[in-house]
Amino acid sequence: MSNISTIASGLRQAHQPCRADGAGVVAGVDLGGTKILVGLADLEGRILAKAEEPTEHGSEAPVLRQIPRMIMSLLQQHRERGPLLKAVVGVPSAVSPSTGLASLSPHLAIPSDRPLAVLLAQALPCPVVVENDVNLAAYAEATLGKGRNRDSLAFVAFGTGVGMGLVVGGTLFRGQHGRAGELGLLPLGANPHQTAPHARAGLFEDQVDSPAVRSLYGDGTLPVAEIFARATAGDAQAAAVIETLAKSASVGIASVQALFDPALIVLGGGIGSRREFVSAVTRHLSVLLPFATQIEATGIGPEAGMLGALMLGLNDLASIENLGQREAVQ
Repeated sequence: MSNISTIASGLRQAHQPCRADGAGVVAGVDLGGTKILVGLADLEGRILAKAEEPTEHGSEAPVLRQIPRMIMSLLQQHRERGPLLKAVVGVPSAVSPSTGLASLSPHLAIPSDRPLAVLLAQALPCPVVVENDVNLAAYAEATLGKGRNRDSLAFVAFGTGVGMGLVVGGTLFRGQHGRAGELGLLPLGANPHQTAPHARAGLFEDQVDSPAVRSLYGDGTLPVAEIFARATAGDAQAAAVIETLAKSASVGIASVQALFDPALIVLGGGIGSRREFVSAVTRHLSVLLPFATQIEATGIGPEAGMLGALMLGLNDLASIENLGQREAVQ
């Protein structure tokens, strides 16, 4: 779905045209622990270029130099399209709306004492917005995917870890400290007060992330994708692992539905996007809640974070432009 028309049609449906002169581009970045995906789009929502590189790790946070370099390289290739007006960067962290500080990033070493947007903007010719990566995937699902024409959506990603983004009335719900959707921290289990201090990532995440899935099969080294493949091929032990995983996941999903009552819950990530997993979670969920819950697998795919970043940047620019036009009329 990450073709040119996807972003453009989503932008048109939002009824928010960007600058009248049409000059300029936006950048969207999805920063992960293993790779960085960067996209460049014009103000009509057409994707001009994409680039992907392995994430650079190190004590001096080289990724903060890598991201601007990748953006500027794409910008140089399309300099005739006009200036870079905004960059939106998704990171696997909780980002405070008030301070811009990132926290709760166990899989990626990035500074937590300085706003990432400020650090990145030092090497870019435009304002920078830094947002939680799952929030951006949720925004893509709400504006481009199965959440279109819905007033609320929860996007839950199951993969290396677990995370959630909430979109209500077309707006991301971030929480006071940017920690809304830190689903992995749900204090589940028989004695959470005793076990939480020793959790690997969070009591819920410890039950449903990739290491947890691998630990349930054989010697614990088989990749999760292979466990799913074996389950599909009829391996009884692999099928039992998927069933255990879905049962554990359904407890967290039931909590989301009970607390927020979204119109739709979309599952994504390397595990969550599998339709057999969604089907099993739905089945287990029916035992936990006395009402039906609508759950679907994402249809956007692994570029959801980058696409959400582009859409957020374009909509932010359009909002500023529309505000200026209203003020001029007044």
